[in-house]
Amino acid sequence: PPEPDFIWFGITERMKESTALFHYYFKAAPAKTPIHRIQDCRPTSWWTEEDRKVVKDREPADYAVWRAANAILDVRMEKMKMEIQSLLSSGETRESLYWVDWDTLETVGVRLDNNLLIM
Repeated sequence: PPEPDFIWFGITERMKESTALFHYYFKAAPAKTPIHRIQDCRPTSWWTEEDRKVVKDREPADYAVWRAANAILDVRMEKMKMEIQSLLSSGETRESLYWVDWDTLETVGVRLDNNLLIM
């Protein structure tokens, strides 16, 4: 298959999931993000349907890219969870999977219990 145009991307509104995927894909041990790199992000959870319509009407291409990026992130999160479960089932442990950001995964509703991922 053709090589993807990008290996990893992050979505501001979903930064916890984005950084968990970053650590997983690059097998990089989770590290504390320097405080000067953290920005307050405006959440979209407060948007009304009217707000969404305004964005769709004004910036249809941007909105389409944002929706596609969220769908890709959803798929990649599920793939990561399945791969982690497969590794755990084959004998790996929480400790041996040092690049999995277990703490962040817990904050997004994924936890480890008796070597099984609970979602």
